[in-house]
Amino acid sequence: MARYTTGRLVQVGRWIAEKAAELDVPVSAATLCRAAVARLGVSGAVLTVDTSGWPEVGCATDVLGERLVELQVTVGEGPAVDIWRGGGPALIDDLDAPSSQARWPLFAPLAVEAGAAALFALPLCVGAIRVGVLSLYRLDAGHLDAATLTDSLAFAELALRLLLDEQANLNATGGDADDLPLHNPQVHQATGMVAAQLGLGMADAFAHLRARAFAEQVPLSGLAADVVARRRRFDRDGGRP
Repeated sequence: MARYTTGRLVQVGRWIAEKAAELDVPVSAATLCRAAVARLGVSGAVLTVDTSGWPEVGCATDVLGERLVELQVTVGEGPAVDIWRGGGPALIDDLDAPSSQARWPLFAPLAVEAGAAALFALPLCVGAIRVGVLSLYRLDAGHLDAATLTDSLAFAELALRLLLDEQANLNATGGDADDLPLHNPQVHQATGMVAAQLGLGMADAFAHLRARAFAEQVPLSGLAADVVARRRRFDRDGGRP
């Protein structure tokens, strides 16, 4: 699959910032979805997160995006459900094609009936930890060309970072300054321990720590305390005890 360069990541970041400025709102997952629609030639975008073991809408550019998530949760199948179960990207250029109908016999016909013709679902992962799914959809069938797919992957990477940043901010809300991740020595200690456990650098280890806190909907400081106390250990399968 295509892979974005640092230059493309920077460019996509600029597009998101420009969309936020145009709408006079802060940069967020919601503005990222709107920028994706404007720049990728898709009809809509929806970001799903996991709060209860199933995909849940984090933000969507329109009602159809919300409907596509609702359908997948209702029938128990679909691209986002596959990703939550451990699957990789799903690039479906024609939901009405026999292969799509055979793969998702319940979801695909309902998605077509709802108005979607093509669906491209990209996992948001840190190692084995699945944080969310960015789904892009079109009202007409058709594939993503190589350049558009590359930019789509860059949007997915930035969506992951925004989700983790937003969760970290939520966890810090209402706390004292010493509770903030960047001021909490226990978080730094836990990051070092995770780095040793996974054989990673500090930046990647911190990303794993944040992703696990997001996935489990627990405060970063609380998870860090468990790691330092050796109640939690990270390994390659996602860091569960």
